[in-house]
Amino acid sequence: MSEDTSESTPERPTARPDHATTGGRRSESAPTANLLTGDEPSEKLDAAFDLLADPLRREALSHLRAVESEDRDGESGLELSSLADAITAQRTPDDGDTDARSLAFRLHHLHLPKLESHGVVTYDSERRTVRYRGHAWLDEWLDHVERVASE
Repeated sequence: MSEDTSESTPERPTARPDHATTGGRRSESAPTANLLTGDEPSEKLDAAFDLLADPLRREALSHLRAVESEDRDGESGLELSSLADAITAQRTPDDGDTDARSLAFRLHHLHLPKLESHGVVTYDSERRTVRYRGHAWLDEWLDHVERVASE
């Protein structure tokens, strides 16, 4: 007789995948390990891979990091429309969405809040300005991602 492992106990909480309630699709807003609060290195690594998994987030992070390194004294941040325009200018039709308004919408509603929840950016949704905060080890991963993308 096999033991039923689906019941929750203090020793073994019921495992429930992030995508269990989204029809088999993983929800972008599903909770993940957090770069700020993850205690274990593996939690931070999982969070970093989750953040870098989306091409639009990678493009946004790369551009924000470049802008931040050029303008350390600016406190206002980059306007969302400028970020979307910069990403659009670097894209080709093969990269998918090349409409700046569509990219700005996706960044505003999905990607920037996610990046902010991990402490990687500061996003003022009312003023629609964003600043890169980053982390030294995330910068290393972005360097690697940019090298791979340029090959």
